[in-house]
Amino acid sequence: MNAVASGLLAATEGEATSNPIIPELFEVFWGSIAFFLLLIVMWKFALPPIRRAMEARTERIQGDLDSAASAKTEAEELRASYDARLAEANAEAARIIEEARAAAETVRQERLAAIEPEIAERRAQAEADIEAARARAMAEVRADITSIAVGAAEQVVRASIDEAAHAQLIEDYIERVGN
Repeated sequence: MNAVASGLLAATEGEATSNPIIPELFEVFWGSIAFFLLLIVMWKFALPPIRRAMEARTERIQGDLDSAASAKTEAEELRASYDARLAEANAEAARIIEEARAAAETVRQERLAAIEPEIAERRAQAEADIEAARARAMAEVRADITSIAVGAAEQVVRASIDEAAHAQLIEDYIERVGN
């Protein structure tokens, strides 16, 4: 370890006059002159084109923003126009549907009114048919009753009038008519 320490000591003794943090005075002087010369050259030749480029970029961005704002305004106007036309179309569709419903109801009422006499006529015809069938049935029943009464009277006239014969005659007649 002594060898390392003696090597460091020998290295520091030879350079005791130079400080690694603070530069030499002539370096500061020539570095400052070079910096200011470079600054003047940059100020004179590089700054104007950079400013023009920045201004052109600012103008282009502002133009893009203006065109975007005008496009947005135009799109909003188109949407408002579209919404208005859509509302008009919906209103027109609702009006047409309502007119169609009213027309259908009118046609239905007209057809009901037109068919009502026919329905009444058919109802009257059906009632007349029922009444005629009832009259025929009553006539047939009367005819049957008359023939039964005539048949019974014939039997009564043919037979003697005593009570036992009369009962036998009625039972025979009922049996014959029942078959």
